[in-house]
Amino acid sequence: MKKFLVICLTACSLFLVNLNHPAAEEKENKAKTESVQFTEAQKSEIAKIQKQILADKKILIQKYVEYGALSKEEADKMVSHFEKHYKMMEEHNFQIPPHRPHTRHMHK
Repeated sequence: MKKFLVICLTACSLFLVNLNHPAAEEKENKAKTESVQFTEAQKSEIAKIQKQILADKKILIQKYVEYGALSKEEADKMVSHFEKHYKMMEEHNFQIPPHRPHTRHMHK
């Protein structure tokens, strides 16, 4: 029983010591990158490519409906989601959304 208690206390103390570790702060700083300001020519080129991707996704979804892999309702939901995503990208000047790490330790 004493061994178990010592192991638990050691594990807890190691966990608490690593909460404010400098390496964790470096990862947070890397996640906060500055956004790049695109020129109008760059925005129009990216918009053209994104529209082509959207059109290709719509064609692909229609093929799945044609082959019976998706229902018409499911396809409409997917196309609606793709269009919402395109509008969001357009509103944010085609900036890449920041990556959110899959950890639960980032809350402050």
